[in-house]
Amino acid sequence: MINGTNCHLIYDGQTVASKHRKHIRDHHRTKELKTYIKQKTGMSEAAFADIDWQSHKRSVNTFKDGPHIFLVKFLHGWLPVGKLVSRYNPVKYPSACPSCDEPVEDSKHFLTCPNPERRKWHAALKTSLRRRAHRVPERIAHLLHSQTTIGWDNFFLGRWSRHWTTLQLQYLQRNHIEGKKKNHGLSWSSNIIRLLWDHCYKEWKTRNSARHGKDAEDKAQRRLETAHRSIRDLYDPKPRCSLQAQRHYFYPTVEDHFRIDSDARSLENWLETYQAMIMPNIRHRRNNSDLRLRQIDDVFNLIRTVPPRDPTPTMAPRQRTPTLTTRPINTYFRPLRITSPTPTLETPTTTARTTSTSNNPTTTAPRPP
Repeated sequence: MINGTNCHLIYDGQTVASKHRKHIRDHHRTKELKTYIKQKTGMSEAAFADIDWQSHKRSVNTFKDGPHIFLVKFLHGWLPVGKLVSRYNPVKYPSACPSCDEPVEDSKHFLTCPNPERRKWHAALKTSLRRRAHRVPERIAHLLHSQTTIGWDNFFLGRWSRHWTTLQLQYLQRNHIEGKKKNHGLSWSSNIIRLLWDHCYKEWKTRNSARHGKDAEDKAQRRLETAHRSIRDLYDPKPRCSLQAQRHYFYPTVEDHFRIDSDARSLENWLETYQAMIMPNIRHRRNNSDLRLRQIDDVFNLIRTVPPRDPTPTMAPRQRTPTLTTRPINTYFRPLRITSPTPTLETPTTTARTTSTSNNPTTTAPRPP
């Protein structure tokens, strides 16, 4: 019952006693999520209803061996593999597999890459499954049919048929094996699903090491190669830029550029500064050509009068020279001559003032100096 009211919240025939907002929010989003999964995987309504969603939900909530964002992207096919990220920038992010010669790396190839280093996780997964799953049930004809209808690609995504837990319980009863919490039911299926995801996450880290490098030196080299590819791609349309852009944005050749700016940070700074200017300049020049408009530097040839840079091996970046020279302070300020006057000693003279009166003449003492 909802506090302060006489109402009950009933969902799927069950009364919701707490967390009413969460259940209402989940119920509102469930319909759209189901539609999205069925459209993306091409799954029928019967196959979707045959999935053990309780085991799937429990596995998602108890997955701790990797970041949750990896799990969400892995389940819905949005991992940043080569096929996906090459749409943003095919030069910076090539679509080829980093471990083999496959020209297009998709989510399926991520799990089936034939590289020996990448296939090690298959043996580790089989060992873990034999330790956890005991034996495969013998009577699995309807199980195979059900899982085939759902799709074996969805098996690694935790979308299992409901017959897995049913046949596992029948196997334990038929062989007189004591049923424990971890060898049957929801706990058994969710543990194995989570085990699959753990190995998939380790394989994802192995794939990223092959793409971005294993140690600091290897990562720095991959970073430099990425900057070289991006800069070479910008130098290809250099003749289509205006003469002023060619003068101020580019070096004479791309080899001169790499010789002067040899570290990855300098190259990345150049990309951050000029990449956003080069392509608009090309589009602007193309639009003017379509309108038969000429640039002012094409008419008066202003830029070509400037001598080009000298592409010598000793070419060094321009250094700023100080405009002010250091001089002694006495050249700016004239020193003041401070002279002290010569002291003179004066001898006090005694003067007598006589005040005479008609009756009593008196003599007064002199004032001190």
